[in-house]
Amino acid sequence: MKTPIYETSTGALAALLATRSFVFGDLYTITLPNNNGTLRLCSGDVDWSYGGNSWGHGGPLIDTPGSRPTAHWKIGLDTDTWQFALIPRAVDPISGAAWPDLIGSVPWLQAVAAGALMGATVRVDRAYLPSWPVFPRAPAISPTGVVTLFLGRVAAVDLERTMAHVMLNSHLDILSNDMPRNLFQAGCRLTLFSSRCTLAASSYAVSCTATGTSTALSPVAAVGVPAGSGTYALGRVAFTSGKNATFTRSIRSAATASGVTTFSLIAPMPFPVLAGDTFVAYPGCDKKYATCGAFGNQANFGGQDKIPSPETAV
Repeated sequence: MKTPIYETSTGALAALLATRSFVFGDLYTITLPNNNGTLRLCSGDVDWSYGGNSWGHGGPLIDTPGSRPTAHWKIGLDTDTWQFALIPRAVDPISGAAWPDLIGSVPWLQAVAAGALMGATVRVDRAYLPSWPVFPRAPAISPTGVVTLFLGRVAAVDLERTMAHVMLNSHLDILSNDMPRNLFQAGCRLTLFSSRCTLAASSYAVSCTATGTSTALSPVAAVGVPAGSGTYALGRVAFTSGKNATFTRSIRSAATASGVTTFSLIAPMPFPVLAGDTFVAYPGCDKKYATCGAFGNQANFGGQDKIPSPETAV
């Protein structure tokens, strides 16, 4: 059997299981991401307590009849899975307060919809007892022994009107991540104007006003080449007025002649571009070390430009 993480005395759990006469409940310990606290819930209609911690059954309800958890364990390095349901109470039976079950100060389902559980670590333990205590019983019962059934992270959450279905993946799921995170390559792996690139898009923004020859696929403006890379190719335009206001498109190429630039977009704007429409154009980057130098940002270049070119052996 699994090694108990708790038992009243050495061998007590093994002795209880050998009798084939026992009851049990599942304990869920949910550690929220970003140090936002720990939630302790349990199945059944009694609270459990051991090791100075308590697991409550009051709410949200977990593993209720008709929503039993499902698990899948595999041999090898495949990811194990566990799925369970959480049902927050709609009304507190004593105070009459609506949606009394909270994560922090936010109702459960609202917090889950906002991503409060994504990335959380969940441990599922099973607590064993010879029999259920009779009334009147203590506020929380102490198990004879506890074993861990599952340990993993929240992989997905499906929401319904009154409940949430939580899917867990074991920590073996981490082995599916691409390694190493960064590959050696001649081109820069960073996105222009990202936090690791360190450049600010606002410093290179060019304000433009569309001329009468503009089309939805090719806006035209009386502006010259941009600072930095010297080209708008692979950059973007963001419209600030007209019917296309708030829409953004990537730039395939740009041609500048006599102080007038024609932008060729990868996809057309949703509405015709009219004379007087305003937009902001941003330069692009082809990920080369020399281009990074044009921006004066080679210290943050995210590639390895000295890698030899591929050669073919005959």
